[in-house]
Amino acid sequence: MNLILLQKRAITVLLVISITTLMYAFVSESAQARTIAIEVNYLNIAELNDELRLDAEIAYELNSEVREALINGIPMVFQVEVQIVALQKWLWDKVIITTVKTHLLKYHILSKQYVLENLETGESVSFPDLESVLSKQGSVSAMYIAETDYLKEQENYVVQLRSRLLSSELPLPLRMKSYFSPKWRLDSGWYQWPL
Repeated sequence: MNLILLQKRAITVLLVISITTLMYAFVSESAQARTIAIEVNYLNIAELNDELRLDAEIAYELNSEVREALINGIPMVFQVEVQIVALQKWLWDKVIITTVKTHLLKYHILSKQYVLENLETGESVSFPDLESVLSKQGSVSAMYIAETDYLKEQENYVVQLRSRLLSSELPLPLRMKSYFSPKWRLDSGWYQWPL
């Protein structure tokens, strides 16, 4: 009976030590990680042929861990999401339209080229260095949002934009790591602009 009690206590002590170690590692990694890896620097909405079009400049700064994975052949899927939100006086704001633009960023080891592929159109462009490909990825030009007659004149709207790394598209071992490591949670947060 004493042997079973000692085994239970030993397991409990090991479990507490393991949880404490994991929590310490998570907290120290959170403190060391940069908080801004993707930042919206510019946003403009224009009307063109009865359509709303968006221009934006997004700065991507990948940390060393993400860069290393990319250079080692791990493709990264980034998404730019744009929403038109109707502002409500008494209730919660209502998302009217959501538009998404998704890119696959990968590195070809043999050609030593970075490739940016538009997943909607299938078009891809190669670049010799990471800074060039991130600059191209961050340049959003004349992105279709909606038809202007879809919006009601008497309502107030805002356009919100965010860009993020889709951790759900990472290979399984990195996907699991992205749930616990802030180094893999690359997200600009919502940037709002009155319409």
